[in-house]
Amino acid sequence: MGIMSSTDLKPESKSENNQVSSKSKAVKGPLHVFMKKGGCEESYTACGGCDAQKDECREAFSMLEKCMKARSDYFEPYLALEKARAEVMLREIDAFLHAKPKDRDEMFTKFMIRGDCKEAFMAWNDFCKEAKKNNKSCLHTPTMDTLFKCMKAHSDYYHPLLRVFKNAEEHFKKEIKALDTREGAEPDADANR
Repeated sequence: MGIMSSTDLKPESKSENNQVSSKSKAVKGPLHVFMKKGGCEESYTACGGCDAQKDECREAFSMLEKCMKARSDYFEPYLALEKARAEVMLREIDAFLHAKPKDRDEMFTKFMIRGDCKEAFMAWNDFCKEAKKNNKSCLHTPTMDTLFKCMKAHSDYYHPLLRVFKNAEEHFKKEIKALDTREGAEPDADANR
């Protein structure tokens, strides 16, 4: 069992009838520009307005992950931020569980099943085990969506974990903006040489 993480790859874009299509309105912003420069604009835009409950959305996120991994030289800074975010989240989870890394999974599972979201967690955990066997991601899935909805509905118990996710997301967004600033400054620096 691995500890879940969320990603901020989802652009805000839907067609007029709220259906996701590959012809979604262009999403502008630093992350969109970054994706476009890296050659993953189409798969990034396809994620626009996605509903994680739908197969085409899960496929869009899967295609985006594959696109970024295939162009890992360009996306290395972004992928490094994703990895750093996951590491920070794990350290924060260890802190609120008072766990050592070797005990994390067991203590995390105990924490999750003591709350009202036991069934949602077990469904997500089972899905992740199966996904790992097939070398697939367990992010952006109906089971993860159901688990997060349950945790939010029972935030009185799950608030320490929800706070970890929120803090990680806010920090990640700041890092993305900083990455965009650094990426934008590099061509100027090269032009002045």
